[in-house]
Amino acid sequence: METATFKKQEIHFDQHVYELYLKKWEQRTVLKKAIQHKLEQFFPAMKIGIDALYPNPEQNIYKLVSKQFVQSNPMGLSGYKIAEMKEMNFAPLLNNEMFEYGKLIDMKKPTKADFTDYAETPKEVEKLNNCRNFLKALNNLSGKNTYTMHEQQQIYSLTKNALKGGRNSTIMPNKDFIKNGI
Repeated sequence: METATFKKQEIHFDQHVYELYLKKWEQRTVLKKAIQHKLEQFFPAMKIGIDALYPNPEQNIYKLVSKQFVQSNPMGLSGYKIAEMKEMNFAPLLNNEMFEYGKLIDMKKPTKADFTDYAETPKEVEKLNNCRNFLKALNNLSGKNTYTMHEQQQIYSLTKNALKGGRNSTIMPNKDFIKNGI
């Protein structure tokens, strides 16, 4: 018996959501650089990993202050007290950049594959091809690529939700139908 080579096929790539996540990732990168720059002003001789400061950035920053002034701290003052005496104000950094970065810290860099749905089995590919062939015939026979809401609802009913609405009133294969048969 011969085994057929099989290649997964793209059902849909959600470019809009991908771009939103990419902007969030860029925001995270900008915040990280801004935090790094401000910390370098306070701690020029230290190499600080921003992610290592979390989940308690305030406590960890004051630990860094203690570490920086360990030689000139015979009374064993806390990092908070030393920062107060040296007039090191971390409040703007903590309340703005570090707070916003904390919301995005667990984010991983988005890839196109994360926002793309694939038909991965021969049965799914067959369903996808059937949907594409139907769409091609529908677009050729109707002479248009976009449909009114009423037309879209008729198409959904006719195809038992094998197709769904895309952006800008277009019709596209329904991932849930292809993957789950819903």
